[in-house]
Amino acid sequence: MNFKNLNDKKWQILIAVTLGTMMVPINGSIINIALPTITEFFKSSISTSQWIIMSYLLTLSSLILFYGRLGDLYSHERLYIVGIIGFIISSILCGIAFSIESLIIFRAIQGITAGMIISVAIAIVTKVFPAHERGKSLGIHALGIAAGLVMGPTIGGIITGTLGWRSIFFVSVPIGTLSLLWCLKTLDIEKSNSVNLNLSGAFFQFICVFFTIYLLNYIQKEGLSFISLVLGLIIILSFILFIKNEHKTENPTLNLSLFKNSHFSLGSLSLFFNYICTYMVLFIMPFYLQRVLHYDPNLIGIILTTNPLIIMSIAPISGFLSDKIGFRPFTFIGSIICALSLFSMGELTMYSSIFDIIWRLAFFGFGVALFQSPNNSSIMGSAPRDYLGTASGVLVTMRNMGMVFGISISGILLYNSVSPNILQIPELFNLNAYYFTEGVSLIFRGGGILSIFMVILSIIEADICTSKIKGIITKIKE
Repeated sequence: MNFKNLNDKKWQILIAVTLGTMMVPINGSIINIALPTITEFFKSSISTSQWIIMSYLLTLSSLILFYGRLGDLYSHERLYIVGIIGFIISSILCGIAFSIESLIIFRAIQGITAGMIISVAIAIVTKVFPAHERGKSLGIHALGIAAGLVMGPTIGGIITGTLGWRSIFFVSVPIGTLSLLWCLKTLDIEKSNSVNLNLSGAFFQFICVFFTIYLLNYIQKEGLSFISLVLGLIIILSFILFIKNEHKTENPTLNLSLFKNSHFSLGSLSLFFNYICTYMVLFIMPFYLQRVLHYDPNLIGIILTTNPLIIMSIAPISGFLSDKIGFRPFTFIGSIICALSLFSMGELTMYSSIFDIIWRLAFFGFGVALFQSPNNSSIMGSAPRDYLGTASGVLVTMRNMGMVFGISISGILLYNSVSPNILQIPELFNLNAYYFTEGVSLIFRGGGILSIFMVILSIIEADICTSKIKGIITKIKE
């Protein structure tokens, strides 16, 4: 790709790609609002309706690494455009679904196409921006993701109430069409390389991720059992086979040598922990607000926009500043703020006010915004150009797996600390509210502990970088 030719239209590419990527978080958050309505419409059980979300999440998360490598070999831009077209078509199919089973299948297809979009979006942005603008561009891209998270619940509530649940899937059609036309105009599609894909590696990776997500969901509902043990053994076996396959093949799905770079490996692990913490908050906070504080859904939606609004405001700034002074101060300070804010959420009670909640969510959002854009820039900057798609796939996989683990860990902690009878009550008072709040506090404190690990990882990363610099200086002096 001729970088000079792209330089004058890099901002158009950033906007076009961010617009298309924004559909994924909008779609992911909008469905939660309509799920009770869909359940009632099809007269299905809650456990069946949950697969509307799970089928999407399973296919999305299981294929991202494969798509990342596919983009490296056959053009990130081409894969992105195919993903946009597929997402538009699958959204229409979801909107005209004739049964709960067909909707689950169409959502699985939608997850397949969403994976194509988000697996290479960051790679495309990274390619067209020079190193000194990488943090700023990824910060703006993060702003788009946060905007999607903000708009999803609001749009979902309004449209479901006025036009019906089917209309929420048609929201993606105009957004996707605009992004598609813009991308076709601005993107330069690279020539594909005539290299055979590592399909066996992709298969083992798919099995490993698929059953990891399924196991977490199973444990949350059924607890530990012989079936969970079998699932765990399948995960371990598929992971071992995946690693062996990646070492032997000439064209690995995941280039394991990327993890030899401390910025890439430690940054990816930190991102995983950060998203676990984020989705622990996003999962449990609505239940606390509704069941303990008795807030109505509209007010809950407004309160929960605090976190993404702060991220929208701060992420581009932190990304821009990290280009100037480096990423380490931001990841370190952001991790500390995340830990402090989560421990402060652990102090919420059944008598806490709206102000008590909002300032904590804002403080947490500030920490996430300081951390994510500089950390993402560090991860992408440490990857060779030929493996930008793979690096982008790893980054997105960490994000999605963090989401799954965050929700699952929250559910496991809640179900093991609060009586099942209390969990069945829609509105809680007195001792029931107190016990439920204690379970919520346990989840927040668990997130705070994970954030401390993020702080430790940022310190280790800084020490490694300092040691390398000292080694270079010593060689120069010699």
